Amino acid sequence: MSSTYGNRISELNDLLAQLPAAANDSINQNFSSLVKQYADLRQSAMNDLLDLMAKASASNLGTSSKWQARIARLRSDYKDAFARATSDAMLPPAHQLFWSNAFDSEETFFDTLSKIATPQRIDDLLQHQDNLSKLFGALQDTWTFLLSQNDGMKTDEMRAMDDLDKMVQELLAEMDDYWRKALDNSQRVADAIARKIDQLKSGLRNLLGEQLSAAVEAIVEIVKKWLIGENIKPEGTPDDIDGPAEAVLEQLKLMAEAAAEKARKYRETVHSYQDLVSKQKGSVLTMFNKTRQDVDQFLRSNGIAQAQGFLDQAKAGLDSWISSLPTSRQRDDGSAFRDDINRTLDLVFRRTKDLDDQFKSKFQGALLSPLSNETIETLSQQHLFKEVLDKIKDRDLPEKLANIQEELPEQVIKIDDKLRELVESVSEMSELPDEARDAAREMTGGFRDYLRDRIKSQVEMLLPIIDELKKEMIPANLDQDLNREELMNMLGS
Repeated sequence: MSSTYGNRISELNDLLAQLPAAANDSINQNFSSLVKQYADLRQSAMNDLLDLMAKASASNLGTSSKWQARIARLRSDYKDAFARATSDAMLPPAHQLFWSNAFDSEETFFDTLSKIATPQRIDDLLQHQDNLSKLFGALQDTWTFLLSQNDGMKTDEMRAMDDLDKMVQELLAEMDDYWRKALDNSQRVADAIARKIDQLKSGLRNLLGEQLSAAVEAIVEIVKKWLIGENIKPEGTPDDIDGPAEAVLEQLKLMAEAAAEKARKYRETVHSYQDLVSKQKGSVLTMFNKTRQDVDQFLRSNGIAQAQGFLDQAKAGLDSWISSLPTSRQRDDGSAFRDDINRTLDLVFRRTKDLDDQFKSKFQGALLSPLSNETIETLSQQHLFKEVLDKIKDRDLPEKLANIQEELPEQVIKIDDKLRELVESVSEMSELPDEARDAAREMTGGFRDYLRDRIKSQVEMLLPIIDELKKEMIPANLDQDLNREELMNMLGS
């Protein structure tokens, strides 16, 4: 609500009343009408100036030029009014002095008012407010987009981590199953060889008893033929040993295939994960950091301090104008006018300050420096990924693979020890002729080498595959392959 700026008009009426009446009564009437007409022109113009300030907005700028145009129109109008008041008669000296002082003082009042920076500063405030409002809206869209993009990438990254965890669990289950069966069948091989030792001794003694009258050369051939019939020969395995031995070989082969497949899958998954992290860094986090830089740069020249500066300059312009006015009653009207203008200025600034507070509340610690731990975690999910990584580590796959590595040669030795007993059992049969014993030792030794080498070959193929996978899955390597340090570094953490 605007004031009535009548102090100066009252002053003019008081000064007019102190003048001696002019002999020409039309002069008295003209001056009385002049003050009344000027009062209306003046009040209307000052109301219009207030209205210009109140209606100024980001879409309705140019307040300074409108302000100057309105004052220029007023000055033209009151110049005409002052001129008409003196056009019909010669003024007495007192009236001439009143007229001149009144006109000059009002010229000073409105000329200086037309030059103050206040109208431009309210436009500056409004433009600042509009810029901040647009930035606020754009940043909300940007932040929503960034979070959406980041969540999508994190989902893919987490899927890769979950795939790794599932792979480890699958491999542990497969290796446990295959290894348990390999151990079981390894024991069955050892047991079958032990039985074969007894069968071999018994069979050879029986065979020898039936062929006592045969020549040594014939006995040698008979022993060879009998051993061949039992499949105790190079590239031959007795049926009761062959079954569990083939099962051992099959389980070792399955272990090798499973380990090789999981090693391949590990490398593929890690590559996919690292690609996703690289994309997250190159797209989302690059855009995030660029946005933050743009915001920082904007706020350095468009922060609330600048808005406060516009407000202070706008008010200072009014204060300076008031102090320059020649009469106390003009200064009273100027003070009332200033107070009305200041209410509009304060309203605009308060809206700007509220918007600035909302802006900071929304983006402090995110798009406004410094980054908060919450924002860093939102964008990197370091702790969430660490939990999954720790879970993978806690499954102790490398240790379990190392245990298999350690036990595999022991199983080969265990079977070979039994095979060695088989060979030695023949050597200990003193009732066999030397030549027959040598032939039997050669046949059983060939069988030993054949079976042992088959198992050893499969083990030697399996060991480096297990070793490679074990090294890839050790905690230090997992930390290196699956770390999120690049993301943290980009976030300045």
